[in-house]
Amino acid sequence: MVAINTNYKNDISIIEAIEEQLKNIADAGFSHVQWGHDWRGEYIYSNIEMVQIKQMLGKYNFKLKGLHAAEGGIRNSLENGNLDFGHRYKNRKDYTSLNEYTRLAGVELIKNRIDLAYMIEAKEIVLHMQLPYVELRENEDFKKRYWEQAFKSFDELESYCKARGVKIAVENLLCTPQQEQIDQFDKLFARYDFDFIGFCFDSGHGTLVSLDDHLFFAKRYKDRIIALHLQDTDGIAPELIEDGLEVLKHDKHALPFTGIINWDELAKIVAQSPYELPVTLEVILKADTYEEEMFNLKDALGKAEKLNEMVKSYRK
Repeated sequence: MVAINTNYKNDISIIEAIEEQLKNIADAGFSHVQWGHDWRGEYIYSNIEMVQIKQMLGKYNFKLKGLHAAEGGIRNSLENGNLDFGHRYKNRKDYTSLNEYTRLAGVELIKNRIDLAYMIEAKEIVLHMQLPYVELRENEDFKKRYWEQAFKSFDELESYCKARGVKIAVENLLCTPQQEQIDQFDKLFARYDFDFIGFCFDSGHGTLVSLDDHLFFAKRYKDRIIALHLQDTDGIAPELIEDGLEVLKHDKHALPFTGIINWDELAKIVAQSPYELPVTLEVILKADTYEEEMFNLKDALGKAEKLNEMVKSYRK
């Protein structure tokens, strides 16, 4: 019993392609999935699409380990050949926007994902909160207004989530310095209780941000871990950490036990957390043939099962 992201191959929105991926996941032996499609952008699911997704998941007897929500459109811009994550990028749906209509549209987008989670019986949605950290550093008035808007959105979502039994797991991200993310999570967890907001630890992201301690965020927010995005990476040289394009290239979403992450140490942390097994992979599996694709999926299954057993052994 382990989980994998439904968009392991691509994020294509054609329903037949999505079902093909679900069938392959089931044939490989996975019992659980995290719905990963449409995690980026401003797509709104209709009610009938939610029914169709529920039926597809039921067809393959999947149980859910969450759903990857969307925070809105692209949160970076290309400036002088480098991806800039530190400044605000204009979107039409953004739950942290200073424009009230845009903020409300962003809240509606998240509610749409909460509705889908409720429909497919997922207990949590994973949410990005990409900080415009340069602007937050440089402009105290903007910082004050940004957090006022963000808190207003989360305040509005709290009762909506609790009424449906769905939590929000805020994820540690790439290309935002460690200290800014510490400030972010400390603010959120001080304001909101565990019944509403938890933490999603992305092991690859942690490795590419916390260079001195790849598991820093998992350790610091162990008591809030309710979702996992488990992936491996070869790490990154310190001199490349400010280069957004290079960071993205190193975010490989590779299988556990193929990179530099200390999986034994992470298993101990997860075992001490409130996270409910099974473990959840968020990986990219590329293949040129169906045979290769199925080999990769079964390899992923084996590695996830090994990790799941490691966590279990530390919980005894």
